[in-house]
Amino acid sequence: MLRVGSSLASRASRRHDASFIINRVVATRSLSSSATPAAADGDISSGTRSKWQFMVPPTQKQRLLMGCVAYDPAVGQIWDGIKDYLTSSSGGKLPHFDYVLFTNYEQQVSALVDGHIDVAWNGPVAHVMAEDLAADNPDCALVESCGMRDVDRDFRTVALMKRDCLEGGEEWSVSAMKGQTIATGSSDSPQGHLVPVDWLVHTVGIDDSIIIPHEYDLGKHGDTAVGEIEAMKAMLAGSDGTSAALVSEMMYQRGLDGTLDGIDAEELRESVVQLRERPAVFDHCTFDALVGDHPSDGGKSSDIDSHRAKIAAFSNAVLSMDMNDPCQAPIMKLEGINKQWMGPRVDPGGAVRTALNRKGLASAGQFNNSFGTQMRAFSSTTRERVAVLGAGVSGLQTVRAMRAKGFDVTAYDPNPSVGGLWRQNYLSYGVQVPKQLYEFPDLEFSEVEVGKYPTGAEVQKYIERYVDHFNLGDSIALNTRVTKVAQNQDGSWNVKIKTTNGKEEDNHFDKVVVASGLYSSDNPSLPTWATGETASDFNGEILHSSQVLKAEQIAGKKVVVVGNGKSAVDLAVASSNAGADSVTLLSRNAHWPTPRKIADLIPFQYVFLSRLGQNLVLGLTGPLPGCSPPHSSVWHSVGQYIMPPIFKVVELLFAAQFRNVTGPTSPFNKVGVVEDFYGYAQVLDYSLRDKVKSGEVNWKVGAIESFESDGAVLADGEKVAADLIICGTGFQKDYSIFDSATREKLNIESDGLWLFNHTIPTDVDNLAFVGSELAVISNISGYGLQAAWLSKFWTGEIVASKQDMESEVSEVKEWKRKWMPNTPSRSSLVLLHQIHWYDRIMRDIGLTASRKSNILSEWFMPYESNDYDGVLTTLEEKK
Repeated sequence: MLRVGSSLASRASRRHDASFIINRVVATRSLSSSATPAAADGDISSGTRSKWQFMVPPTQKQRLLMGCVAYDPAVGQIWDGIKDYLTSSSGGKLPHFDYVLFTNYEQQVSALVDGHIDVAWNGPVAHVMAEDLAADNPDCALVESCGMRDVDRDFRTVALMKRDCLEGGEEWSVSAMKGQTIATGSSDSPQGHLVPVDWLVHTVGIDDSIIIPHEYDLGKHGDTAVGEIEAMKAMLAGSDGTSAALVSEMMYQRGLDGTLDGIDAEELRESVVQLRERPAVFDHCTFDALVGDHPSDGGKSSDIDSHRAKIAAFSNAVLSMDMNDPCQAPIMKLEGINKQWMGPRVDPGGAVRTALNRKGLASAGQFNNSFGTQMRAFSSTTRERVAVLGAGVSGLQTVRAMRAKGFDVTAYDPNPSVGGLWRQNYLSYGVQVPKQLYEFPDLEFSEVEVGKYPTGAEVQKYIERYVDHFNLGDSIALNTRVTKVAQNQDGSWNVKIKTTNGKEEDNHFDKVVVASGLYSSDNPSLPTWATGETASDFNGEILHSSQVLKAEQIAGKKVVVVGNGKSAVDLAVASSNAGADSVTLLSRNAHWPTPRKIADLIPFQYVFLSRLGQNLVLGLTGPLPGCSPPHSSVWHSVGQYIMPPIFKVVELLFAAQFRNVTGPTSPFNKVGVVEDFYGYAQVLDYSLRDKVKSGEVNWKVGAIESFESDGAVLADGEKVAADLIICGTGFQKDYSIFDSATREKLNIESDGLWLFNHTIPTDVDNLAFVGSELAVISNISGYGLQAAWLSKFWTGEIVASKQDMESEVSEVKEWKRKWMPNTPSRSSLVLLHQIHWYDRIMRDIGLTASRKSNILSEWFMPYESNDYDGVLTTLEEKK
């Protein structure tokens, strides 16, 4: 419903054309791929199609009658087409499906509750009406939702205001609406009046404005959207002093696109500002059905079972319609569907029920019934608000997961665009794994070929495409820095923000997710000598790697790059390529790189990310507590003796590939490859190897002790000439954003923040970390699975007691400290145990852990991001 934009008059003319009507009677057009002879009367499950029969009305048990409101002349055309499909053998196999049209929702809801129709195509206000009437009537069934359109999920309203009525900077707050005259759609419209006005008064706290509803097509609950169009016209014209409007995002966008009669797109764009805040999202339209008699009769009659079967057949058939079917696509598009019909969600009313309840027009919505498995307890009247700190790859997937489970989500990011560190980083930065390991599970990284290693700029464009593809932008507040997060006595949070124009604001949230990533440009890690007393003796520059953005900063200079991680190696190579006068790579210790292809033949992921390869590692290190299968301990009891000599061969192979078997820069016989991977993991090509061999890069093991005017003095007394020193020394964690009581409860230790399942602090309620305390090889997919897990944990679908969480954290801590290097990130490391951690996530959220098509692929093929395609989508489906 709510499908405005094409010509109503032309549709009406087409609908009433005599030849069209005659063709509908004579020719049985079908949206299905086949049509077969009529079924025996009353046989609902038959594979044949039953046509209308003269003077033979179907019984109530046979028929399935759906009601819909005729808000547009095309409604009949749409349901004529869907009826063809539903009554066909390859469609719904519902030979007696039909529909009736109502002029208003009140009549339609009455017909549903009285049993005159079986299904109602209801808007959200009608859905709430139906729930309340059914619950209050002891002689009727209760209401169950059984399907909806994709475009009806997460419906949004925007707050608009005339630019010349605003004061201040570019980022306008809804507080500017205080005392203004505000136009809205009709007073029965959820998106054009009810939800936004309730939000303005009860959430924002503005109760002194003048609200002028534009009453059109009352009874259709805003489906025609004419009232919203008139509200925008009134705002543009300043009618009756109107300076602002509350309308659906969809209608505002159509106004900007120039598709609304009477709205000048250029005038709307130039003279109107969309204010930063907005009401909670809600779901718009849903199929509502009565699922049986009242619980008082036990719900055991065969009539109830027959009725349920009809509703299930209807729901399954509608959800099976395929936009790729050329027969079905035209009708689906006419109905306004973007891609597909969707399953119902737990509470299609949401913010609508809240608004109606506050006006005394609806109950609070707590119906606790025990009528079979199809009955449900309706959720609370308001959606819990979640603040997400960061809009990088972890924050964006968290937004999507939380929205899918019905939370009202806002992600804050201090930068002008999404992406986190991918938005801007050091010269020549890029991904150290092939693109199939660094892509969102359900959006292909199509800009880069399989096997290629994306550049930072390519990743950034891909991230921006993800936001657009899943329409996440409305839940993201850019140029907004979170400056303080403090927990209230009731467990909720006060989140203080500051925008780039200096405006500060306090916001209340029920839950907070830290998704600022493993690395943050706000907290570069610098050696003490970089800011120490002797640094002032140096006439050159000392920069962190994140500050080296252009080749011009390097060209012609004597460059010393400090570090041995990926950023240091990348910048040593980039400095040589940028025309540096000399390049020295200075590393404190030797560490193991992993070649992109093992033995120059096998892509590393076939070993590092296959079940076989990760089980070989497990034989050496032992199972990951809470994740690895029970039999893993048996394999470890044997593997701890078998695997060391095997990995020694691997080390020799790696050292030989990098031409670094001996000497101070070689890790061979100094540190184990598996252990070192958990402290300093990096996958490299041969660029550094070849630069060192050619003499273009001088690689030394040592540490800076002090400075002279033209260089650095190492701990062994050697002097290294330098004009520019680049610290490729990574980033450090910073938890100062939290209040002191929260920091104390987090109990941050020298080797990191220890969390249940790398996500939940055991002593702080309503707080979680996604991405920022988890290191896996394919981190972009790992963060998505982590966000999915969290969304189910917070809705109570995954349950763990405090004692169980503390016990698991203690086990993981003991296991890691036995063999992993003591680094500040030790608590976050999963890496070569990634598959078993993913398995645990899949089991917890109720999906299959084994994602491959056969046993050979399961054990020998690498696990890639697209193996988890659809996991986030399942959150939106009703369980």
